[in-house]
Amino acid sequence: MDVKARELKLWNDLLEHEARRECAIDHWVGELSGHAKALCRLGIIDEEELREMLELADAAYAHVSEELAHQEWLKAGRPGR
Repeated sequence: MDVKARELKLWNDLLEHEARRECAIDHWVGELSGHAKALCRLGIIDEEELREMLELADAAYAHVSEELAHQEWLKAGRPGR
């Protein structure tokens, strides 16, 4: 497996790491962004791939944030009902 394939697999594994994203969401998205930026600095990915990975990380963060907020709302007994 070449370096790019291995690094992209590691990044995707981190993206899909359920416990990490639910317990430490801010740290998780920081790791995703930092890893992607390091790959670009090292020349493993280009600027377009970096942009796509950062957009994916942002979208994943928004999705998980919404899920966690909804879970908290359910635990609180659905105020406002």
